[in-house]
Amino acid sequence: MQETETSKNIEAYQAIKQLIVNQRLFPGQKLIYRDLEEMLGMSKTPIINSLMRLEQEGFVVSKRNRGFFMKEVSAREAEQIFELRERLEVISLEYAVKHRNAEDLRALEKKISLYENHKALIYDRKRWEIDTAIHMQIATMSKNDFFTSMIKSFYDSIYFILNVVHLTPHINKFNEEHRILHAAIRDRDVTVATEVIRSHIQAAGKLLIAALSVRE
Repeated sequence: MQETETSKNIEAYQAIKQLIVNQRLFPGQKLIYRDLEEMLGMSKTPIINSLMRLEQEGFVVSKRNRGFFMKEVSAREAEQIFELRERLEVISLEYAVKHRNAEDLRALEKKISLYENHKALIYDRKRWEIDTAIHMQIATMSKNDFFTSMIKSFYDSIYFILNVVHLTPHINKFNEEHRILHAAIRDRDVTVATEVIRSHIQAAGKLLIAALSVRE
């Protein structure tokens, strides 16, 4: 019986997580148990257990006597998130410049080419996935598992709590910066690399924070 309950909890968790990935649940939305039961064909108990797990992961929040809601980020919270992201990625990048090898550079080049060849005119989910892969490749090149794990946690959650379509105006700018980053890492030029990554992250943060400020 316990094994069956565990299996149902996992199934419900994966199903709700997929709804989030597909953006069928939006920031601030109240999560109605009955709606989720009908949508997923599951009972209330595994759904509640899944929402509790998603709350621990930062995707939903519970409000006393009101139930669960999709996580909604304020402009101030987004500012703090991007400040932390910048600090983590700068340190990770310094390690990457020091420890990179030829295989690392080839892998980074392939991911940057994927970004360039993605033809969507807006900054969509696919472009976010490719962009994330570029940054995770740099993190992996640091050969520091702690920073890689921390940066991965950021990227695992940020897409679902911020509307990345607002990054559309900087699609080409980001591509140019990816190219400069690749060259700086190749040449072990930590000064240029850190300047570019700071500019890169700050530009993304400003666009997303501005969008949140308008909403508030």
